Amino acid sequence: MLAAIDTKIFYFINKGLSCRALDAVMPLVTFLGSGEFIFALAILLAIVFRKKEKAKGAVLMLAGLTVSYYVVTAIKDLVGRPRPFLNLTDINVFIAEKGSSFPSGHATLAFMAAFILSRYFKNTSWLLIPASLVALSRVYLGAHYPIDVIVGSCIGLAVGYILSKLV
Repeated sequence: MLAAIDTKIFYFINKGLSCRALDAVMPLVTFLGSGEFIFALAILLAIVFRKKEKAKGAVLMLAGLTVSYYVVTAIKDLVGRPRPFLNLTDINVFIAEKGSSFPSGHATLAFMAAFILSRYFKNTSWLLIPASLVALSRVYLGAHYPIDVIVGSCIGLAVGYILSKLV
């Protein structure tokens, strides 16, 4: 039953919301959750903000990249869920990602970074909005099922929380 709901929501986002404007914007939004973007952002923040507390947040984002990578990779290897474009027909596929679908690494990284930034930089809790858009973009682009991005988002929040508590 959960799989049926997951698939229905997938089709609603992937096909039902489909339009030219989102076709153009969603690949850009999804980049905000990439390891390359998060890495560059963390390095930039470490260089620009030399205050001890803010630099700590940038370093935690770098640590979060590493922790998230290993957690997500381990779960992907364990679960081995195929990508939507391998199981479903008549879908929009903008990104034919390789590897397993569950959980979403982009959603994990986006939420990890948003959480850490909200802890170390004032008035940045709004960053959960673009993190949510990254998660949505992964379904829109055909790379993930909704449950993949929901779990990925939870993992990202957990990684961010745990790392910020350890410091």
